[in-house]
Amino acid sequence: MRVWIVSALILGACSTPSGSAPDSTTPAPRDAGGTAQDAAIMRPDAGALPGQNSELEALLKPEFAHIYRIGGFYVVGTDEPPLETDQRSATGEQVVEQAARLFVSLLDANHDGVIDDQAQLDALAERFVFAVGHHRTLEPLEQSIDRQSGRYVMSMKSDIWPYMPSWNGTGFTLTALRSSMWRPARMSALWEEVFHTYTEAMASRLEAWNFEPESPLGRAMQDDIDAGDYDTEEQNREENGDYDVRTAANEYLHQIWVIQKGGLAEVLSGPQRRILNQMRAQPGYPMTMDKDASLTLTVQVQ
Repeated sequence: MRVWIVSALILGACSTPSGSAPDSTTPAPRDAGGTAQDAAIMRPDAGALPGQNSELEALLKPEFAHIYRIGGFYVVGTDEPPLETDQRSATGEQVVEQAARLFVSLLDANHDGVIDDQAQLDALAERFVFAVGHHRTLEPLEQSIDRQSGRYVMSMKSDIWPYMPSWNGTGFTLTALRSSMWRPARMSALWEEVFHTYTEAMASRLEAWNFEPESPLGRAMQDDIDAGDYDTEEQNREENGDYDVRTAANEYLHQIWVIQKGGLAEVLSGPQRRILNQMRAQPGYPMTMDKDASLTLTVQVQ
């Protein structure tokens, strides 16, 4: 995701966010002189997965205030608060925590406390780190972490993209999906960036899910474009000609997923329905996300 069409900044008095309630799986508080890692070892989460990467943690700990891991996959963030949000009190910590919950909901779609597809988690761990923070803070870190660890940093830029903690993927209307620029009003960008990270990992290991022009996704999107039913040129102009096919196909996939999540699959075109059917036919493909998923499968490193 690169370009967002959203409503203006929405601020208001809200109740305590869902992510801020105490969680029984949160590691015990640090003793004087101890570390968050010590606390996690002293009282590990009941279902927490092995996979700690000490070398990667050494890169991340000095730069990020909040670090979760799901097996060997790290979700990290700064204390910088989101600037476009529907909850005035939202903090950087809450954005990171919700990101961890969303990833758990994708990786354990049936909520049985077991990772549905270990190969998918392995692909995330080997290829990516997910980071939350402001653009100017994350930009140099994205480059240094990639260079030093070989992992691409997928980011939620919380100063320029909307974080809507109450977003649940429903409550919008649509007559047809005709542009790569479309997003539901008041949608949370965090959901999209988490989804893109997950699908990038799928694309890295499953040929049927890659984003190349001759892939099922690429062909379906091109069929829509050729029929005059879908446009990517407006976004390409917005991005000075840098909106490539791979990015467009991933966003096309996400838009189709969002529309089915919102209960509006009937508005999809023929090519779009082909992709929805492909999702439904893929064993274990997560068709929903849960912002309140349990953190049982995570370890809070710091």
